[in-house]
Amino acid sequence: MMFNTRWPAALMTLVGCAQMSSSSPEPTPDAASDAPPADPPGQVRTDSGPVTGRDDGAVTAFLGIPYAAPPVGPLRWRAPAPHEPWAAPLGATALGPACAQSDGGLGQAGPYSEDCLTLNVWTPRGAARAPVMVFIHGGAFIHGSSNQDGYDGRAIASTGTVVVSLNYRLGALGFLAHPALTAEDEHGTSGNFALLDQQMALRWVQTNIAAFGGDPGNVTVFGESAGAMSMCAHVVSPLARGLFHRAIGESGSCTLFSTPLHAAGASPGAESLGTAVATTLGCDTADDVVACMRGKSADEVIAATPVSLDGVRLQPNIDGYVLAEPPAAAFAGGRINPLDGILAGTNQDEATLFTRMQDIETEAAYETAVTRLLPSFASDALALYPAAAYPTPKDAYNALFTDVVFVCPTRGQLRALAAHGSSAYMYQMTFSTAFGTLSSLGVYHGSELPFVFGNLTARSGLGTAERAFSNQLIGYWTRFAATGDPNGIGATPWPSYTAASDAHLVLGQPIAASTGLHRATCDAIATWHAP
Repeated sequence: MMFNTRWPAALMTLVGCAQMSSSSPEPTPDAASDAPPADPPGQVRTDSGPVTGRDDGAVTAFLGIPYAAPPVGPLRWRAPAPHEPWAAPLGATALGPACAQSDGGLGQAGPYSEDCLTLNVWTPRGAARAPVMVFIHGGAFIHGSSNQDGYDGRAIASTGTVVVSLNYRLGALGFLAHPALTAEDEHGTSGNFALLDQQMALRWVQTNIAAFGGDPGNVTVFGESAGAMSMCAHVVSPLARGLFHRAIGESGSCTLFSTPLHAAGASPGAESLGTAVATTLGCDTADDVVACMRGKSADEVIAATPVSLDGVRLQPNIDGYVLAEPPAAAFAGGRINPLDGILAGTNQDEATLFTRMQDIETEAAYETAVTRLLPSFASDALALYPAAAYPTPKDAYNALFTDVVFVCPTRGQLRALAAHGSSAYMYQMTFSTAFGTLSSLGVYHGSELPFVFGNLTARSGLGTAERAFSNQLIGYWTRFAATGDPNGIGATPWPSYTAASDAHLVLGQPIAASTGLHRATCDAIATWHAP
């Protein structure tokens, strides 16, 4: 299986979790009086201190729990540090703020704060060693948070699963690399702070989730878009070994990450963007560049940071520590963390959310767009996706974009994992939400989320068919998290993935098994080489 390790920057610009034996004698009254008092209902003791949750009926929610120290002041642009312990019960009944970002990103409402490293836990009443699902939100690594209404974990938790969601640093605060930051770090790295945040949260789960009724030995990480890319990165990060056991990826693969930390020849490194930001902030001539940048407000840093610079974006870089090598190379070589299984897939019309504002009405405009997206492979792409084979030139572009950015990287990731012993399951969602149909976006990027979380709105659909579909997805996801196999009594059988069959489940009306998903185009794309 061949992976590309140097995709064009334009492509990435758009993408963006000992009981006493029965023979033991009963304690004497004196011994019992020496025992610590039991925590009251709704209160759980973490390694940092007690937290009090909110009773939501069959589920108890613990919201806004700090999992690391606030990454502010001297802790900005450093690996997350342990939070100071607290003695009095911490009220964990309200969501914490979203991490600092530009206003209005992807519908994410404030408040925003740089002090944002919190997580949320939904636990079924009476849970004991329940499967754990840890969700990483998307947003192109620059927007979003776990605190959006659509990510409420009650519906999933009501099935008997402990659900955790987390916030992580975004944009320049989560991914800025700079030579001075690299120099001060004991591991000689910078820029992957957000991945370290996520790993810190996963360590918190390992240490604390049993107190919430979860099983630290049965943790599934699931994410969408940038969250799926993050999950994928942890599969190959040496630092994440043993932190989770299964993975679910919705519309995102890390195999496109290839930016090195340092510049290499004519190729810019992640540090080059940080150097430019320091100049914009007026810190490039300061005696202490890092101190100067840490002295700026979060808003100033965000305002000074471009979306991309010379092909470098605010996203994970190959630093030799958090990511020892490009993920595509790690997957191809089988240098992956032990994983019981992976379930991953894409939506039928991933591209439409990204291209909705692009004017691609003529073949000439299509050729220009393809050249901009894939300058090194434009002729190959135009031959593989001829405009005449689609209803409109824009439909051809959407098909190309969907395959190159989403379907084929996901397929390649599954192939590598299956080849190295992980059970694998692939899906394609073709069920269109009410909003997708009305907006002509179809089964757009992220449209599976309301169904996966069971948080249906007028936008995603409120009918009987939509609720039944949501229940089916929650069943598949939670069975996979519990056992590594999404199949169950009464559910349409989901075949395991093999490279020979490209077997997958079509999540549509009806749900049905199929084979050969985009095989011809993905096989062809796998042969493309960067110059």
